[in-house]
Amino acid sequence: MTPQKADKPRVPWRKRAARIALEIALVVAVYVGVSAWQGRKLVGQGEAAPAFTLTALDGSRVALADLKGKRVLLHFWATWCGVCRQEHGALNAVHAGLGPDEVLLSVVADSEDPEAIRRYAAEAGIRYPVLLADAAVVRSYRVGAFPTNYFVSKEGRITGHTVGMSTRFGMNTRLGCAR
Repeated sequence: MTPQKADKPRVPWRKRAARIALEIALVVAVYVGVSAWQGRKLVGQGEAAPAFTLTALDGSRVALADLKGKRVLLHFWATWCGVCRQEHGALNAVHAGLGPDEVLLSVVADSEDPEAIRRYAAEAGIRYPVLLADAAVVRSYRVGAFPTNYFVSKEGRITGHTVGMSTRFGMNTRLGCAR
């Protein structure tokens, strides 16, 4: 014979649902709090995106002012950043699905050696534009951690920002909201 388990009293479904809702609310509150804390020093929503002209890996010059009328995802990253490495696939997918009025620009912050960045981009399979940052641009966007994303409206205003890993869905949604 096997020993009988003591029957546990069943918790009413309303109590279980309330507990699950409370746990979800706690997770959301922590996420919102951490996100707000991480972005507290970044350029604020509604502010004009700081102007820049940077060199791309292909040697072309890219000016933010030339992109007026387009929504821009501006992605700051570094080759030594492990989280940044995890996002290359999502960024490739975002880039592949962009509409005619959308642009993804990635700004690599450790651009002391452009040839090393070219090799890295090729090895990582990066298919989106990579711009070589200078210290002034990183400072003007107040980037203190990588990756940092800015979402810029067609009028050149910051509509949002994130610090840390983002998903393809999250990036596409925020870019779509950059109106």
